[in-house]
Amino acid sequence: GDPHATSDARRDDASDETMSSSSAMTTAYSAMMTPGMESALEPALKLLADHLIALDKRLHDARPSYVVIGAGVSATVAIQAFYYLLDLRKRCRTKGALWLFFESVKALPIVKGLIAAERGKMIAEMDADMSKKLAKEPPRLTSLPAKGMSVDAVLVEAAQRKRKDLEWTPTGSLMSGAVYMADDAHFKMLSSVYSSFAHSNPLHGDAFPAVVRMENEVVNMTATMLGCSPGGPNPNVCGLMTSGGTESILTAIRATRDYSRDVRGIKAPEMIVAISAHAAVYKAADYFGIELVRVGVDENFRMDINAVRRAVNGNTILIYASTPGYPHGAVDDIQALAAIAKRRKCCLHVDACLGGFVLPFASSIKPFDFRVDGVTSMSVDTHKYGLAQKGSSVVLYNSAALRQYQYTAVMDWSGGLYISPSQAGSRSGGLIAQTWAALMRMGREGYQRVADDVIAGANELRAGLSEIDGLKVLGEDVSMVVAWGSSDPSLNIYTVNDVMVKKGWHLSVLQAPPALHMCLTSANVASVRQLCVDLAIAVKETRALGKGKVDGGKAPIYGLAGGLPDRGTVGDILKDVQDLMLKHV
Repeated sequence: GDPHATSDARRDDASDETMSSSSAMTTAYSAMMTPGMESALEPALKLLADHLIALDKRLHDARPSYVVIGAGVSATVAIQAFYYLLDLRKRCRTKGALWLFFESVKALPIVKGLIAAERGKMIAEMDADMSKKLAKEPPRLTSLPAKGMSVDAVLVEAAQRKRKDLEWTPTGSLMSGAVYMADDAHFKMLSSVYSSFAHSNPLHGDAFPAVVRMENEVVNMTATMLGCSPGGPNPNVCGLMTSGGTESILTAIRATRDYSRDVRGIKAPEMIVAISAHAAVYKAADYFGIELVRVGVDENFRMDINAVRRAVNGNTILIYASTPGYPHGAVDDIQALAAIAKRRKCCLHVDACLGGFVLPFASSIKPFDFRVDGVTSMSVDTHKYGLAQKGSSVVLYNSAALRQYQYTAVMDWSGGLYISPSQAGSRSGGLIAQTWAALMRMGREGYQRVADDVIAGANELRAGLSEIDGLKVLGEDVSMVVAWGSSDPSLNIYTVNDVMVKKGWHLSVLQAPPALHMCLTSANVASVRQLCVDLAIAVKETRALGKGKVDGGKAPIYGLAGGLPDRGTVGDILKDVQDLMLKHV
């Protein structure tokens, strides 16, 4: 009846079995080894055998239950450590070792407190400054009026508020992008068509068949313009309209993720993007659980083809290309990227939100659309150079099979069978109708004329910039976006921008490297000559300031944001600033 005696007997039996197993392993190894292999591995095998014998001796007096529990705990800790290191590798790959370093340092209580204090001080100062600027404004509405206003009163109130906006003029705009129309008659036509269809909703196609057909025709016209043809590599291009470029991009990426999961069995999707890719890809990665793999750009700011080749792996669902990229107007090499996508059996999305209605009419641009075998989806904004009103874009797919993955079908809802082709359920029929009207009025001839004007303006601006001492044009692709930086280390390009703001200009500010850009449109292309004149003056004024700054300028903010290596803190500050912008309106 001594339980310890029984345990000792069991341990002796277990020890004998272990020794027998060790002898069996040794015999098996001896049978497999050639004389040369045996002599090479003999030191390692002897070391292993010594460790096993030492382990057996240590465990000889241990209870079997302790051994089992110890092995289980060790295995659990090892598995947790493995997954931690795997996650660490993943985060290091997507966000960089520097990001991981700063996140670790910021987790220290004393560092965390210091950062929070400085961040709070900065935001408090900005809050006070914004409050001061709005002190003379009438109080914001926070609840419904007790009694509704008359039609005339509402119109008067709306007109008063509109006076605070930048005034739209058909030509002579000093703003980069934003306004694309330069034809007052075209603008009024779109507004009239929108009003006629404002009540309609394509979700109810049986009640509003007109806008459903208009959407189909907008998609077909856009697809044909972007390379869909019976004899081409992609004869069955299809798609849908969305509310804008970001929704088109998100929709295409989500459809690609689900397609890759079903067809290729990819459970840990990755998407390869250039560091210059539109910010919408970060939203997509965040929303849809996709690992974002960023690659660099070449000397002309195009996506680095060799880096893409190295980055593609079995989990890659999509290569994301731009034609052109928003920052520098660079047009990625779609043919080279399509070849990689075809060979690795992944999808290729071409973001043509900016260039979709210009580059097809620019003879200097190589094929970038569905003329290229391997392109699986595209996004193109009709509310930019398609010259429709805001809230209009098109997402295109090379096949209906891929498009189906953007649908949502609900079979077991108590409200009945439900199918929706887009993220939005109800959509504005007015926006669809005015987009259709824009395409019908412009035609190929109209878009060719706009493209010619924009490309000519880009060439004029590039030539003018090259004549200004201290500035240099970035990239060699001639598109609607022209970017420039400082060729003189002592010339702060952000201060140049502050001086330009004082002159009435609204340029786009870039970072990494510090630069400015002008997105040319029909509304501002006539101002190119004046832009070059004012830039030359601004450079002289900036040099005269030395290390000084422009009152109310943003150069210090951009300089601070660009110089901070801890991008996580910059992101946190941006979120605080966004809160202030939503508060002080």
